[in-house]
Amino acid sequence: MPNRRLMWIMTIIAVGSILAIISYNSESSNVCPLRQLNIVAQIQKYDVAKDPQTCDMLNTKISQFNSQCKSDIEELDCG
Repeated sequence: MPNRRLMWIMTIIAVGSILAIISYNSESSNVCPLRQLNIVAQIQKYDVAKDPQTCDMLNTKISQFNSQCKSDIEELDCG
């Protein structure tokens, strides 16, 4: 009896862990605060490199973020 109970406990823990990992990977990347932190980190990297292609890419991400997350992050001046 204890072996069967242990097997069920381990199965529940394994299934729960797998579901948590899948949920984290699929939903966390779309959470607005996490996306905003990612954009801020990329802006800081851009401030060091001043790469025009990076600026255009960031402006696209900022525009998408603003429309999807109802935010008002100012786009970068690439000029």
